[in-house]
Amino acid sequence: MPYFTMQQTTSPNWDAYWRHYEAPDYINYIPQITETIRAHVDLCGCRVLEIGAGTGGNSSTLASLGAVVTALDFSALALQRTVTTASKTGVNLVVVQGDARCLPFESGAFDLVFHQGFLEHFTDPASLVREQRRVLCTGGYILVDVPQRYNWYTLHKRRLIRTERWPYGGWEREFSLGELRTLLEVEGFRVIDAYGRGYYPRPLAMLRNLARIETKLLKRKVLPGKLWQRYDAWWRRFERTRFGCYVLQCVGVLARATAA
Repeated sequence: MPYFTMQQTTSPNWDAYWRHYEAPDYINYIPQITETIRAHVDLCGCRVLEIGAGTGGNSSTLASLGAVVTALDFSALALQRTVTTASKTGVNLVVVQGDARCLPFESGAFDLVFHQGFLEHFTDPASLVREQRRVLCTGGYILVDVPQRYNWYTLHKRRLIRTERWPYGGWEREFSLGELRTLLEVEGFRVIDAYGRGYYPRPLAMLRNLARIETKLLKRKVLPGKLWQRYDAWWRRFERTRFGCYVLQCVGVLARATAA
């Protein structure tokens, strides 16, 4: 069972989000996060911190691969979802309610810090990254996954924010790959990998997931499985290109802390 600690904090906006906007069975899991981390980091016994854990899907996946994971979130309701996900997955997590602006951990406590759907909600991301570097050990890793600027989704999001219909905390920014690299490098990191993910508008998402036509619409196999495997592999290669990092809906960067 997860180990659960809580600080005396409240999160009315995000508690309301988890109460009203996300389906009870929704679990946030981004396969690109796991794939990128596994390509560079030995997860066996790796001390991992996820900030803004949400439902805990990413944390639970890394824990199932041998990492020792701490999941932190400001929202008590999100952490309850994280506990449920961990229990269903059969893994142990340390679950902590806390403020990412002042992490309740000692310096050098972790080998890897990661977050997704988090950094874009703050007006001063540099101070948050600086605090995350503090809790990393020498040579530790950070993975940041955020909305990517040069995508139609940015226009859609800004329209909803202007009309006060944006459900994710009321305000959100975005980053280009270059901005994200610069942010991390200024705070003492060396970027070692990057990816793009997510397709918007909807026709692009349908094109990316074309194989689902067989399973969801036709309910039968039409084309050979190897053809779909090659199709998927092509898209995955595209997501790793610099162009993909600059046009897809989200961008993720893995970096390593340099010597102080």
